[in-house]
This record gives sequence, structure tokens and C-alpha cells, in this order.
Amino acid sequence: MALDVPTSCAHPTVRGTSTYTVMGFAGYAIGNVVGAVLASLWGLTLVARLITFLVPPLAFLAVVYLVRRIVRKERIVFYQTTIPGVVAVALAAVLAGAPAARCVDITVIGMGIFLVFGRIGCFSVACCHGRPARHGIVYGAAHVKLGFWARWSGRRLWPVQLVESAASLGLVVAALALGWDAPGAPALIYITGYAVVRFTLENFRGDTARPYKLGLSEAQWTALATALACLIWRPGAFTAAITGVLALGSTAIVALRTRRELWSPPHLRAIDTSCAQVLREPAARVETPLGVAISCHGLPDGRTDWVLSSTHPAWSAPTARRVAEALWRHPEVVEGRLAGVIHVITPATLAGDGHS
Repeated sequence: MALDVPTSCAHPTVRGTSTYTVMGFAGYAIGNVVGAVLASLWGLTLVARLITFLVPPLAFLAVVYLVRRIVRKERIVFYQTTIPGVVAVALAAVLAGAPAARCVDITVIGMGIFLVFGRIGCFSVACCHGRPARHGIVYGAAHVKLGFWARWSGRRLWPVQLVESAASLGLVVAALALGWDAPGAPALIYITGYAVVRFTLENFRGDTARPYKLGLSEAQWTALATALACLIWRPGAFTAAITGVLALGSTAIVALRTRRELWSPPHLRAIDTSCAQVLREPAARVETPLGVAISCHGLPDGRTDWVLSSTHPAWSAPTARRVAEALWRHPEVVEGRLAGVIHVITPATLAGDGHS
């Protein structure tokens, strides 16, 4: 899938207010309206309606507050904030004698609608962005000021936020259309469907806001866990198939992590940091955590010769080319005379090209 979205579509502010904030409130409001309609159509009691209206935002605020206290900065992660909300709604419904399955349905559908708008907000401010692609969104200086990686300013990136937004909308429609008459089914359809979508899209994400373990991102581990939780909650062929697919995907990524880790977002950032250090100390030879050594020198024609070498088992000319194309525009990759040495020749400094 290739989308060619002009830069002008990604406005980080709307009349001085962050687009992320505007879309977040819009998603919350519309999600609550839809939830109120569903509660009426499904005949929920006042107590059940209050639970679905009040518990999710309170759980959200509590999680954001706790995370801020722990990591000393605001970090809003979809899975991290929604799972406690769903669990809290289910527990509150059970304690109040309300229909827990229907309360969870409304909560999950509301969160799915919130995500439709939230990801458009992410798209506008350049968070949760994708990796370089032939076609896609281009972010510029206004987004760099908000924290977007300067090296990818002016580069076309996969608009994964828009893909996830559209997928969430599709899942909401599918959940209501296919699970309308069965309490718990809408939530089950959305949660398992989103697990597959999120697990897949993580492979196209280029930001480094979340940790990795054994080659899988935090969200991929969580997607697998939510699918397993759904299998335990509602055992059946559907939930077993979803869990099995994600388990196989996880196994494959873990098995191939050594081949993939050199061009993973965290390591690309590590290379970028090392390049910045080399530019500050021209005589330096800096090594990344995965063992890629970097040095550079200028060429008479104004270009820069970046010398990369490594004994990493996955290091090769094709791997170096993939890394170079992710970090520089128009790089020329030349194998050195010594084994494992690669020269990346980059043009004279281009505006918005990070380190050239």
C-alpha cells in the first residue's frame, strides 16, 4: 500500500492548539456519543451507563499520572492506557451487578473510535511515524520543533498513523455488524482484530518511543498477550486462530532478530548519535551498542566518506546499504578492501538531511 500525502496535510496545530489535543478530544466526545446510543439500544441501566462513561477516563488519567511519576515525563501509549480502562470497567460492572460483557463492548468500541481520531492527531504532529518509503508523508521544520527526528525531515515516510486510523474504523464497523446480538462479541472482534493490525504495523514504525525485547516491540508483546487473554475469555476457533497467527509471527521475529536488529529504529538512532559524535570529534572512531564502528572524513569535492565496519554476524554490504538508505538521502555504498568495511559516500550537506 502506498499513500502519497502532501506535507501541507500534516498541520501540527489548529488555531494555536495542538492537533493531537484537538483530535483527542474529538475522538473522546464522539466515542461517548456512540457509547450512549449503544447503551440505549442495548438497554443498559443507569449504573452501567455511568460505569462506561466515568471509569475509562478515570483509569486513563490514573495511568498517565503514574507513568509520569515513574519515568519523569508524559508518555501516553494506547495499549498502556486502554487495557487498565477495560479491566477497570469489567471489574466495576461485576461489583455493581451490571452486564459486564455489554459494558466492555461499549468501552472497547468507544476506545476504537477514539483511536480513529487519535491516530490522525499523531499523524499531524509526527509522533508514531513510519519508516522511509518511496511514497508517503513528508514532515518538516515545524515537526522537528515538536521532537520529530531531524534526520528524517524532508524524507517520505510510511503514513502508518493513517493506516491504523482507517483500520480502527473498519474494526469498529465490523465489530458492531458481526457481533451486535452477542454480548462480548463486539469487544472480542475489535481486540483480536486490532492485535493483528498493531502487530503488523509495528514493523513499519520508525519511532523509538517504546522498548524492544528479543526483537519484538512492547506493542507486539502486548498484542500477543491480548489475543491470548481473549482466547482464555472466549475459547474458540476464531480466538485460537488469531492467537496462533500472532504466536507464529512472534516466533519468526524472535528467530530472525539478529538479521533485523541492525536496521531497527533503536539502532538507527544509535548510529545517528554516533555520527553526531564523530562530527564533533573528527578523529574519533565511535562504536554503536551492536558493534558498528563509525568514522568519517571529508572528500575534496565536498562529499563525506562515512566508514562503517562491524563483525556483527548480520553485517554485509546489503545490510549496510539498507542502513545507509534509511539514514542518508542519495548515499553511495562502496565495499572497502578490508572485510567488513563499508564506505558510505554522502552528498554535500542538504537542508533537513540530518548528518550528511
